[in-house]
Amino acid sequence: MPANLPHLRACCKAACLSLLGLALSSNRLLADWQRDGTSLAWRSGSNVVWQFNFDPQKGKPYFHPLTAAGGPDLTNFKPEDHPWHYGLWFSWKYINHLHSTNHVNYWEEDRATGNAQGKTRWAPPVISTTPDGGATIRMSLSYLNPSNQVDLTEQREIVVSAPSADGAYSISWKAHFVAGEAPIVLDRTPMPGEPDGQTNGGYAGLGFRMAGFPLNVNMLSTAGLVTNFIADRARPNVPAVAFNFTDASNSVGGLAILSSRGNLGRNHPWYLVNEPLRPFRFACAAILAPRPIALSAHSHLDLGYCILVQPAAWTPESLQAAVARWFP
Repeated sequence: MPANLPHLRACCKAACLSLLGLALSSNRLLADWQRDGTSLAWRSGSNVVWQFNFDPQKGKPYFHPLTAAGGPDLTNFKPEDHPWHYGLWFSWKYINHLHSTNHVNYWEEDRATGNAQGKTRWAPPVISTTPDGGATIRMSLSYLNPSNQVDLTEQREIVVSAPSADGAYSISWKAHFVAGEAPIVLDRTPMPGEPDGQTNGGYAGLGFRMAGFPLNVNMLSTAGLVTNFIADRARPNVPAVAFNFTDASNSVGGLAILSSRGNLGRNHPWYLVNEPLRPFRFACAAILAPRPIALSAHSHLDLGYCILVQPAAWTPESLQAAVARWFP
């Protein structure tokens, strides 16, 4: 063995590490913000990693796209079957005045006008960003019924982390709601087993419409793979759910949604849809599934979630670890 071979190996290793570091630095240098009057996006080169949209002409503020490290979109925006689905967004279903039989629908929108019966309105958000891709978005929202009376107000804070070395990032979502001058009921379509119950009953709140073909998706929770679908619907009661996306046999990322213990304890209800033919893949943190929530005038409601996006596929074990880290 030549006497200088160990030295050459060390030099080669150092050179490789230097080139890797240079490549990573170059990628970071190419990453930057794209911002205008209606959206904020973090880009990696020519690829959008995530984008938050707050155009007042749209029905709700929303994230689309969400990607893992700038790969394929994991979200689906305004699909033909449900054009009121906004990628990743929040919406109440019905906000009713107490003792009223009139359901004011804040979720579905008229296909012709794009307007919902109940309107979600917001002021321009206050946004701060960091050079490495972190952002804090604060918003004031109002929920107006058809008489333009404010049923509910909301203070929303969304904190997006800077991407880690592998491209993973988190979205912390906190909402503080205050009822208006009149008592209200946050309501939903009746659940199966309830009077007039429907197969699609129970959804309202944080929603995630998943990408369609050519991507495939597997759904899982902290308890394991989600396989108990009845009429293409599943309703696990767990702290968190996750969705792993593949293109053919190639993994293109995973997205997890964690529910704060302060929402409904440890057994948060979820509403998951997986209709393979359309395809229709949807997840809702179904805060109202156990029962509608009545709020007296000026009373408060707080909700918290964490959305985690990463290139690697989620497992029940990694999802459990994420819950222990975020919502111990």
